Amino acid sequence: MRLTKFEGLIAAAVTPMTANGEINLKGIDNYSNFLIKRGVKGVFVNGTTGEGLLLDVNERKAIVEKWMKYSTDLKILVHVGSTSIKVARELASHAEELGADAISCMGPSYLPPQGTKELVEFNKQVAARASNTPYYYYHIPIVSGVHVSMVDFLGEAHKVIPNLNGLKYTSYNTMEEQMCINFMNKRFDILHGHDESLLLGLTMGEKGGIGTSYNVSSSIFDRILALYKEGDLSGAMELQYEANQFIELLLKYENTIVSIKAILNLLGVDCGPCRLPLRNLNSEEIKSLESDLMEFDWIR
Repeated sequence: MRLTKFEGLIAAAVTPMTANGEINLKGIDNYSNFLIKRGVKGVFVNGTTGEGLLLDVNERKAIVEKWMKYSTDLKILVHVGSTSIKVARELASHAEELGADAISCMGPSYLPPQGTKELVEFNKQVAARASNTPYYYYHIPIVSGVHVSMVDFLGEAHKVIPNLNGLKYTSYNTMEEQMCINFMNKRFDILHGHDESLLLGLTMGEKGGIGTSYNVSSSIFDRILALYKEGDLSGAMELQYEANQFIELLLKYENTIVSIKAILNLLGVDCGPCRLPLRNLNSEEIKSLESDLMEFDWIR
Protein backbone atom coordinates (compact mmCIF):
# COMPACT_ATOMS: atom_id res chain seq x y z
CA MET A 1 0.00 0.00 0.00
CA ARG A 2 1.25 3.47 -0.85
CA LEU A 3 2.23 5.41 2.26
CA THR A 4 0.71 8.82 2.92
CA LYS A 5 1.50 11.70 5.27
CA PHE A 6 -1.00 13.93 7.00
CA GLU A 7 -0.19 17.61 7.32
CA GLY A 8 -1.60 20.21 9.68
CA LEU A 9 -3.77 19.94 12.74
CA ILE A 10 -5.94 16.96 13.60
CA ALA A 11 -8.24 17.53 16.57
CA ALA A 12 -8.50 14.74 19.11
CA ALA A 13 -12.30 14.64 19.13
CA VAL A 14 -14.35 14.53 22.30
CA THR A 15 -17.44 12.34 22.50
CA PRO A 16 -20.62 14.39 23.06
CA MET A 17 -22.76 12.90 25.81
CA THR A 18 -26.13 13.51 27.39
CA ALA A 19 -26.52 14.66 30.98
CA ASN A 20 -26.88 11.05 32.13
CA GLY A 21 -23.70 9.90 30.39
CA GLU A 22 -25.09 8.33 27.21
CA ILE A 23 -23.46 9.16 23.88
CA ASN A 24 -25.14 12.00 22.02
CA LEU A 25 -24.74 11.40 18.28
CA LYS A 26 -26.77 14.49 17.37
CA GLY A 27 -24.21 16.57 19.22
CA ILE A 28 -21.62 15.66 16.60
CA ASP A 29 -23.48 17.74 13.98
CA ASN A 30 -22.89 21.09 15.70
CA TYR A 31 -19.49 20.01 16.97
CA SER A 32 -18.22 18.94 13.54
CA ASN A 33 -19.33 22.23 11.99
CA PHE A 34 -17.52 24.08 14.76
CA LEU A 35 -14.28 22.22 13.96
CA ILE A 36 -14.67 22.69 10.21
CA LYS A 37 -15.01 26.45 10.71
CA ARG A 38 -11.90 26.36 12.90
CA GLY A 39 -9.96 24.95 9.97
CA VAL A 40 -8.66 21.69 11.41
CA LYS A 41 -7.71 19.10 8.81
CA GLY A 42 -9.27 16.13 10.53
CA VAL A 43 -10.40 14.39 13.69
CA PHE A 44 -9.00 11.53 15.74
CA VAL A 45 -12.09 9.63 16.86
CA ASN A 46 -12.52 7.41 19.95
CA GLY A 47 -9.06 8.16 21.28
CA THR A 48 -8.03 9.25 24.76
CA THR A 49 -9.80 12.61 24.48
CA GLY A 50 -12.86 10.84 23.12
CA GLU A 51 -12.99 8.56 26.17
CA GLY A 52 -12.75 5.67 23.72
CA LEU A 53 -11.83 3.01 26.24
CA LEU A 54 -14.80 4.03 28.41
CA LEU A 55 -17.22 3.23 25.55
CA ASP A 56 -18.60 -0.11 24.49
CA VAL A 57 -18.15 -1.58 21.01
CA ASN A 58 -21.54 -0.52 19.65
CA GLU A 59 -21.06 3.04 20.91
CA ARG A 60 -17.67 3.28 19.24
CA LYS A 61 -19.07 2.01 15.96
CA ALA A 62 -22.01 4.41 16.05
CA ILE A 63 -19.69 7.36 16.72
CA VAL A 64 -17.49 6.51 13.72
CA GLU A 65 -20.54 6.08 11.50
CA LYS A 66 -21.71 9.55 12.49
CA TRP A 67 -18.33 11.18 11.93
CA MET A 68 -18.02 9.62 8.48
CA LYS A 69 -20.87 11.88 7.34
CA TYR A 70 -18.35 14.72 7.53
CA SER A 71 -15.54 12.94 5.71
CA THR A 72 -15.71 15.32 2.74
CA ASP A 73 -14.56 18.17 4.99
CA LEU A 74 -12.48 16.31 7.56
CA LYS A 75 -9.99 13.47 7.49
CA ILE A 76 -11.35 10.74 9.76
CA LEU A 77 -8.74 8.84 11.79
CA VAL A 78 -10.23 6.14 14.01
CA HIS A 79 -8.71 4.72 17.17
CA VAL A 80 -9.55 1.02 17.49
CA GLY A 81 -7.39 0.09 20.46
CA SER A 82 -8.70 -2.17 23.20
CA THR A 83 -7.46 -4.51 25.90
CA SER A 84 -9.17 -7.21 23.81
CA ILE A 85 -7.55 -8.05 20.50
CA LYS A 86 -10.90 -9.41 19.29
CA VAL A 87 -12.53 -6.03 19.90
CA ALA A 88 -9.66 -4.15 18.24
CA ARG A 89 -9.88 -6.37 15.16
CA GLU A 90 -13.64 -5.92 14.95
CA LEU A 91 -13.36 -2.14 15.20
CA ALA A 92 -10.59 -2.07 12.59
CA SER A 93 -12.75 -4.00 10.10
CA HIS A 94 -15.67 -1.68 10.79
CA ALA A 95 -13.59 1.48 10.25
CA GLU A 96 -12.25 0.20 6.93
CA GLU A 97 -15.71 -0.79 5.71
CA LEU A 98 -16.85 2.77 6.34
CA GLY A 99 -13.89 4.25 4.46
CA ALA A 100 -11.95 5.86 7.31
CA ASP A 101 -8.81 7.69 6.20
CA ALA A 102 -6.68 5.87 8.77
CA ILE A 103 -6.92 3.66 11.80
CA SER A 104 -4.78 3.72 14.91
CA CYS A 105 -4.31 1.34 17.79
CA MET A 106 -2.94 1.93 21.27
CA GLY A 107 -1.06 -0.91 22.94
CA PRO A 108 -3.34 -2.83 25.34
CA SER A 109 -3.19 -1.10 28.72
CA TYR A 110 -4.12 -4.10 30.88
CA LEU A 111 -1.49 -6.83 30.96
CA PRO A 112 0.52 -4.71 28.47
CA PRO A 113 3.08 -6.41 26.22
CA GLN A 114 6.60 -6.22 27.59
CA GLY A 115 8.48 -6.99 24.40
CA THR A 116 8.67 -5.86 20.80
CA LYS A 117 7.65 -9.25 19.43
CA GLU A 118 4.37 -9.34 21.34
CA LEU A 119 3.49 -5.74 20.50
CA VAL A 120 4.19 -6.29 16.81
CA GLU A 121 2.08 -9.45 16.71
CA PHE A 122 -0.84 -7.68 18.42
CA ASN A 123 -0.74 -4.85 15.88
CA LYS A 124 -0.19 -7.22 12.97
CA GLN A 125 -3.45 -8.98 13.71
CA VAL A 126 -5.37 -5.73 14.15
CA ALA A 127 -3.94 -4.09 11.02
CA ALA A 128 -4.70 -7.19 8.94
CA ARG A 129 -8.41 -6.53 9.44
CA ALA A 130 -8.02 -3.18 7.65
CA SER A 131 -5.29 -4.03 5.18
CA ASN A 132 -6.25 -1.30 2.70
CA THR A 133 -6.24 1.50 5.27
CA PRO A 134 -3.19 3.40 6.59
CA TYR A 135 -2.32 2.08 10.05
CA TYR A 136 -0.75 4.03 12.92
CA TYR A 137 0.50 2.63 16.17
CA TYR A 138 -0.58 4.97 18.99
CA HIS A 139 2.43 5.39 21.27
CA ILE A 140 1.31 6.89 24.58
CA PRO A 141 3.27 4.98 27.23
CA ILE A 142 2.24 7.16 30.18
CA VAL A 143 -1.36 6.02 29.60
CA SER A 144 -1.01 2.59 28.02
CA GLY A 145 1.88 1.36 30.13
CA VAL A 146 3.52 -0.02 26.98
CA HIS A 147 7.18 1.05 27.09
CA VAL A 148 8.53 -0.82 24.07
CA SER A 149 11.12 1.04 21.98
CA MET A 150 9.40 2.59 18.98
CA VAL A 151 12.56 2.29 16.90
CA ASP A 152 12.59 -1.44 17.57
CA PHE A 153 8.86 -1.60 16.88
CA LEU A 154 9.17 0.09 13.47
CA GLY A 155 12.15 -2.12 12.66
CA GLU A 156 10.12 -5.28 13.10
CA ALA A 157 6.58 -4.10 12.34
CA HIS A 158 7.30 -2.79 8.84
CA LYS A 159 8.27 -6.32 7.81
CA VAL A 160 4.91 -7.85 8.66
CA ILE A 161 2.39 -4.96 8.59
CA PRO A 162 2.17 -3.81 4.94
CA ASN A 163 -0.20 -0.95 5.76
CA LEU A 164 1.90 0.43 8.62
CA ASN A 165 1.89 4.16 7.89
CA GLY A 166 3.49 5.57 11.03
CA LEU A 167 3.01 6.49 14.66
CA LYS A 168 0.88 8.80 16.71
CA TYR A 169 3.77 9.71 18.97
CA THR A 170 2.72 11.01 22.40
CA SER A 171 5.86 10.85 24.50
CA TYR A 172 8.49 13.33 25.66
CA ASN A 173 11.34 11.07 24.52
CA THR A 174 12.47 13.41 21.76
CA MET A 175 15.60 11.41 20.97
CA GLU A 176 13.50 8.35 20.14
CA GLU A 177 10.98 10.53 18.31
CA GLN A 178 13.66 11.94 16.03
CA MET A 179 15.01 8.47 15.36
CA CYS A 180 11.51 7.36 14.33
CA ILE A 181 11.10 10.37 12.04
CA ASN A 182 14.35 9.52 10.26
CA PHE A 183 13.87 5.75 10.27
CA MET A 184 14.33 4.12 6.84
CA ASN A 185 15.02 7.46 5.17
CA LYS A 186 11.93 9.15 6.69
CA ARG A 187 9.61 6.47 5.39
CA PHE A 188 6.94 6.77 8.07
CA ASP A 189 4.51 9.49 9.08
CA ILE A 190 5.15 10.46 12.70
CA LEU A 191 2.28 12.58 14.01
CA HIS A 192 3.16 14.72 17.00
CA GLY A 193 0.98 14.00 20.03
CA HIS A 194 1.95 16.75 22.48
CA ASP A 195 0.45 20.12 21.53
CA GLU A 196 2.80 21.93 23.90
CA SER A 197 5.82 20.91 21.83
CA LEU A 198 4.42 20.90 18.30
CA LEU A 199 7.05 23.39 17.16
CA LEU A 200 9.78 21.02 18.33
CA GLY A 201 8.18 18.27 16.27
CA LEU A 202 8.19 20.53 13.22
CA THR A 203 11.89 21.27 13.61
CA MET A 204 12.57 17.53 13.69
CA GLY A 205 10.72 17.01 10.44
CA GLU A 206 7.11 16.26 11.35
CA LYS A 207 4.34 17.73 9.22
CA GLY A 208 1.36 17.54 11.55
CA GLY A 209 -0.01 16.66 14.92
CA ILE A 210 -3.00 15.24 16.75
CA GLY A 211 -4.02 17.11 19.88
CA THR A 212 -6.75 17.89 22.36
CA SER A 213 -6.24 21.65 22.47
CA TYR A 214 -6.67 21.96 18.69
CA ASN A 215 -10.42 21.72 19.30
CA VAL A 216 -10.30 25.41 20.23
CA SER A 217 -6.69 26.54 19.69
CA SER A 218 -6.30 25.81 15.98
CA SER A 219 -6.05 29.51 15.07
CA ILE A 220 -2.84 30.06 17.02
CA PHE A 221 -1.33 26.73 16.00
CA ASP A 222 -2.07 27.42 12.34
CA ARG A 223 -0.08 30.64 12.77
CA ILE A 224 2.76 28.62 14.29
CA LEU A 225 2.71 26.33 11.26
CA ALA A 226 2.70 29.30 8.89
CA LEU A 227 5.55 31.11 10.64
CA TYR A 228 7.65 27.98 10.72
CA LYS A 229 7.16 27.44 6.97
CA GLU A 230 8.17 31.07 6.41
CA GLY A 231 11.37 30.51 8.39
CA ASP A 232 10.33 32.79 11.25
CA LEU A 233 11.37 30.47 14.07
CA SER A 234 11.50 33.27 16.63
CA GLY A 235 7.92 34.30 15.90
CA ALA A 236 6.77 30.69 16.00
CA MET A 237 8.45 30.21 19.38
CA GLU A 238 6.62 33.22 20.81
CA LEU A 239 3.28 31.83 19.67
CA GLN A 240 4.12 28.36 21.00
CA TYR A 241 4.73 29.95 24.41
CA GLU A 242 1.38 31.74 24.21
CA ALA A 243 -0.35 28.50 23.23
CA ASN A 244 1.33 26.73 26.12
CA GLN A 245 -0.13 29.22 28.56
CA PHE A 246 -3.52 28.05 27.35
CA ILE A 247 -2.49 24.40 27.72
CA GLU A 248 -1.47 25.18 31.30
CA LEU A 249 -5.03 26.39 31.80
CA LEU A 250 -6.38 23.08 30.48
CA LEU A 251 -4.23 21.21 32.97
CA LYS A 252 -5.31 23.47 35.82
CA TYR A 253 -8.88 22.17 35.61
CA GLU A 254 -8.65 18.43 36.39
CA ASN A 255 -7.15 17.27 33.07
CA THR A 256 -7.32 18.15 29.39
CA ILE A 257 -10.22 15.80 28.67
CA VAL A 258 -12.45 17.28 31.36
CA SER A 259 -11.41 20.87 30.69
CA ILE A 260 -11.72 20.79 26.89
CA LYS A 261 -15.28 19.48 27.16
CA ALA A 262 -16.10 22.21 29.67
CA ILE A 263 -14.63 24.87 27.35
CA LEU A 264 -16.55 23.57 24.33
CA ASN A 265 -19.74 23.74 26.39
CA LEU A 266 -18.92 27.35 27.34
CA LEU A 267 -18.39 28.16 23.65
CA GLY A 268 -21.88 26.91 22.83
CA VAL A 269 -20.88 23.48 21.54
CA ASP A 270 -22.94 21.10 23.67
CA CYS A 271 -20.67 18.14 24.40
CA GLY A 272 -22.11 17.31 27.80
CA PRO A 273 -20.19 15.75 30.67
CA CYS A 274 -17.43 13.16 30.79
CA ARG A 275 -18.21 9.57 31.68
CA LEU A 276 -17.20 7.97 34.97
CA PRO A 277 -14.63 7.47 36.36
CA LEU A 278 -13.68 10.96 35.08
CA ARG A 279 -14.75 13.82 37.33
CA ASN A 280 -16.61 16.79 35.89
CA LEU A 281 -16.09 20.36 37.03
CA ASN A 282 -18.50 21.82 39.57
CA SER A 283 -20.31 25.14 39.08
CA GLU A 284 -17.66 27.17 40.91
CA GLU A 285 -14.90 25.65 38.81
CA ILE A 286 -16.85 26.39 35.63
CA LYS A 287 -17.16 30.05 36.66
CA SER A 288 -13.45 30.20 37.40
CA LEU A 289 -12.62 28.57 34.08
CA GLU A 290 -14.85 31.02 32.21
CA SER A 291 -13.05 33.90 33.90
CA ASP A 292 -9.61 32.49 33.07
CA LEU A 293 -10.58 32.06 29.42
CA MET A 294 -10.97 35.83 29.08
CA GLU A 295 -7.17 36.03 28.83
CA PHE A 296 -7.24 34.19 25.50
CA ASP A 297 -9.17 36.34 23.06
CA TRP A 298 -8.11 34.19 20.09
CA ILE A 299 -10.26 31.29 21.29
CA ARG A 300 -13.64 32.89 20.59
